[in-house]
Amino acid sequence: MTADVRSYLDFQKHVIFATCKDLLMFYFRNYFLGAYLNEKNMESINEEYITKILECVVFECKIEKWKYKKETFLNIAQNYFGVIIPISLIGHNIEGEVVLNLVLKLAPTDERYRVSGAVTIFFAKEIFVYSSVLPKYQDIQNNITTLSGFVVPKCFCINNDYCMEVIVMQNMCTEGYHPFTKDIFLDIEHLLLSVKCLAQFHALSFILREQDTALYESAKSTCVPLHRESNKRFLDILKDRLNKGFVKFSNTQYAALFQTLDKDCENIVEAMYKSVNETCLCHGDIWKENLLFKYMDGHPISVCMIDYQTTRMSSPAFDILYLIITATTSHFRRQHFKQLLDTYFQTLEEILREANVSSITYSRQMFEEDLRIVGPACFCIANTAIWLSSGLQQEGHVRSKIILDTEQKRELATNQYKTRIKNIIDDLNTYGYLNVAMS
Repeated sequence: MTADVRSYLDFQKHVIFATCKDLLMFYFRNYFLGAYLNEKNMESINEEYITKILECVVFECKIEKWKYKKETFLNIAQNYFGVIIPISLIGHNIEGEVVLNLVLKLAPTDERYRVSGAVTIFFAKEIFVYSSVLPKYQDIQNNITTLSGFVVPKCFCINNDYCMEVIVMQNMCTEGYHPFTKDIFLDIEHLLLSVKCLAQFHALSFILREQDTALYESAKSTCVPLHRESNKRFLDILKDRLNKGFVKFSNTQYAALFQTLDKDCENIVEAMYKSVNETCLCHGDIWKENLLFKYMDGHPISVCMIDYQTTRMSSPAFDILYLIITATTSHFRRQHFKQLLDTYFQTLEEILREANVSSITYSRQMFEEDLRIVGPACFCIANTAIWLSSGLQQEGHVRSKIILDTEQKRELATNQYKTRIKNIIDDLNTYGYLNVAMS
């Protein structure tokens, strides 16, 4: 044991221990990591920084004579709201050799990402979910057979100090879970698994509300719904992307719709929480990139939901509709839209029935009403996400990862964006979730 670790242990008031099954949450504070993490303009993740984080992990796991190496599924990848580092940690305990396959998720190293405050909020939400919500969900699912397939990555340690946010979690890729990379859209096998997973996630929130009122109230105060007071910057981004969409559709029948949605954007977004029949703890950004799949004989058999930075109180109808319209084509939706909604709601009902949750009276009719209410907000947020993922956001702090460096690339990206958005508008209008005539 190093001298640093011994001295750190003297400051017990800075540490909170919590255990749940085989999940160990370990909060470490300024004293131990401050000198290494509190560098607001840190340009890179150095080896000493990583070592100090991992020392907390090996101490709690009783691992000695250890070493680590950075893996390369993305090596050190700067995502939109953080830095992701895959790590293999190898050491020994009383039983022999130990190998931990980890992912370090850290706050952005560039201070510019902290200006709006959004990143701070995102990490606070995700840390709350990993430290408080998911351990409770694991307890709940142990007694409910219809929840047995809900997969949660193990979490080894967490820090929530400003500019020192860290989550060290299990690398699910080494457990056989991988992103779907064959296409930008999911097929029916993957979608059916995904909507069942989402139904499980929502059902767990409903069960939590009945079984642990205090934790549920904490979730409500931490994972607040979208409104101007909680995230003005995000609402401004939604409006900006609607304006950009208006320009792209300026000579079409859809132009006035973008203007109408822009004008009423705040009320549209708040309706997801204020005007619906039921709310719960929702993922908030459930699209293809936040789902990992496990396979057998080439077919998906399990799914793991990741990235809880946008978790918020909202209508469950938003999550399911957002997943479907962002992860499918219009042709796919014409074939399978009702099937996916049926699968989702039936799964939700079965779980709540087995859990004997008497306080939830969420009928299919209520669910359908909520789909109509959240439709406009779902489109506004999907429009922003698709604009970003298409490569069209080339300025600002959060930029597209695709670089459009030629006019030909920009034109292709614009056409792809317009095709997807037009199809979503047409389909939502057909379902009665978005009224094009309102413009």
